[in-house]
Parts: sequence; C-alpha cells; structure tokens
Amino acid sequence: MTSRERELAVIRHEIPDRIPVDAISVENTAEIAARLGIAEGDVISHLGLDGRKVGIRYAGEVRERDSNPNRNEWGALNATPYGSTYAYPLAGVRSVADVGRYAWPDPAGYDYGSAAASAAILSAEYAVRGPYWQPLFCRVCSLAGMETALVWMIDEPNLFEAMLEAVFERTFALCEGYLQHCGEHLDILCLGDDFASQRGMVFAPDLWRKYLKPYYARLFELGKAAGKFVWFHSCGDITAVLPDLIDIGMDVWETVQLHTLPMSSEALKREYGDHITFFGGVNTQRLPFLSPDEVSDEVKRCIDVLGKGGGYICGPDHHIKPDVSAENAVALFETACGYRKPGYTADTRVGQPGLPDTVF
Repeated sequence: MTSRERELAVIRHEIPDRIPVDAISVENTAEIAARLGIAEGDVISHLGLDGRKVGIRYAGEVRERDSNPNRNEWGALNATPYGSTYAYPLAGVRSVADVGRYAWPDPAGYDYGSAAASAAILSAEYAVRGPYWQPLFCRVCSLAGMETALVWMIDEPNLFEAMLEAVFERTFALCEGYLQHCGEHLDILCLGDDFASQRGMVFAPDLWRKYLKPYYARLFELGKAAGKFVWFHSCGDITAVLPDLIDIGMDVWETVQLHTLPMSSEALKREYGDHITFFGGVNTQRLPFLSPDEVSDEVKRCIDVLGKGGGYICGPDHHIKPDVSAENAVALFETACGYRKPGYTADTRVGQPGLPDTVF
C-alpha cells in the first residue's frame, strides 16, 4: 500500500498492511538526521509518516493595528516570550458595533493557489490534510484574552457571540476556498481548536454545545459535502463533548492524550472505537525521560489496544519537541512501522525523500 492508501484505509476502519503512522510535527529533525546519517530534509519520509499537512498563508493586505510586526492577519501576536506583556487587540471592545468595526482579515487574501499546488504534489504518495490550525475559541482568546473570553461567555454573551460569529464567518470562507482550490488532491479537512485542560474542559460542556457545536457542525458539513474526511485536533480531556463531535461528523480525533483521560485506553476503544479513528496515544511528555526500549513498549501497547480492528493512526500525542533524543524519536516511529500483530502483514517502508512534513 502507498502511504495515502494506508492512512485512508484505517480512517475507513479497514485493516491496512501495517498501522499507519503520523505526527503533528517533529522538531528535532537535525538530531535525527545526524543519528541516522541522512539529510535533514529526508527525515520525515525515512520515519515512514503516512500523512502530510498543507497549511495556507495569508498574502493579502494586513491593516496596521500597532507597531508590533509580529501580528498575524487577525491582529493577534504569533508568539511572545514568557513574562512579556501580551496586548490583545479586542480586549477593550464594549459593543457589538466595536466588533464590527475591527479590521478583520479578508478570506480572499489567502494564497489558495500555493496550497493547491503543494497538495497536488504530495497527494501522489501521501494522505493530505489541511488547513489545520484555524480555531474558533482559541482565535477569540488570541484577540481578547482567554480570561476575557470566558467572562464574556457568562456576563457579555452578545459580545462573545459577535466575536465568535466574526471569526467563524471568515474561517468558513477560508475553508470553502481551500476545499475548492485543493479539490481532489485533498483527502481530509483538518481543523483544530483547544478548549480543554488535562483535567477536563476549561468551561462547561453545555456552553461548548451552545456556542461552538453549531459552528463546528457547519464546518464539518462543509468538508463532508466536498467528499472529505474530517480530522479534528483538540488537546486534553474532551471526553465530555466527544460524543457531540462524533455526532456532527468528526472522523479522526487528534490528539489522543491517553494520560489525560478519565478512562483507560481499553475503555476509550470500546466506547468510541467503532465511530472514530484515534491519532496519537504515545505520551510526548514522557518521551525525553524514557529509554528507547521503554518508548518501543509504549508504542506496542497503543497499537495493541487502539489499533485492534483498525481505526488507529499511531504517533506522538503532541509535537515531538527538541528535548526528545533522536534515539527515542527513531524508536517511536521504527517500532510503529515494524510492529506486527495478528492481521498485519510484512513491513513496507514508503516515502519520497525531500518532500516536507508540513507545507505553509
């Protein structure tokens, strides 16, 4: 099987030649390249990852909001050092009219052509997903601050709803253009939003159902109408709304952080394994501190439980950060690609050296 065939088969809950593997990102590619004696650009293919993300960049005019050059098209800061002041451009709005006057990005300003060209190249071999991180709740938080957004949910619902709707309308248009341009070269509409901690939701599940579920239902339906699977990233313990996400059409849940959940991996598979495909499972918080043999054992446990009967893409349950040793990263992917249990046949390593892990 090709990587594309393998990953799409498991999302359909079919049994491929081996468990597919994937990752959100691998940030220690230079160390892995040195460890394996290969070019850094060949690392992702060598590790056997079966999917690729194709993001999208904003190429339109960005209205200047202040002197900080690090703001993205939404006006939010892309990153800021811990301990520094973080200015939220919409923290001080006082009315729905203020929200309407904000310099929102124009969905027509995204570079759909480049995304489509990248998808066309990658889709010959890999399962292509995107545009990935285009959140709703987290976008509101990046513009107004999380504390402000949470307070608005309760005390200023009209303001919160206006903010959320403004973000949704532009996100929907972006996804619509992305789907149209990528066409048959895109297999999966992949989106993400974070609204949980490692101990449960950061706000009441009923508020999630009130504010977010209807909008995500429309985004998921957009993907389904285009004939795509729906892959959704959400960290932490989202089990309170996992049935809701399944109800509105989620096919793949990224990223399954088993150590955060109030149930065992066996119970998770038993309860939801017939409905969705799990992606992740291997605890990245432990990766810097384990031996390669311990990493291999954890990968095998995940495959034994979550991979039973299909419906599992093995990989780290979050980004592989630079503090993870090359030996442990290699152990993770080599074990996942080579481990066999009943129902799986001989190993097949595939890949096109030089093609990137994620395209933006």
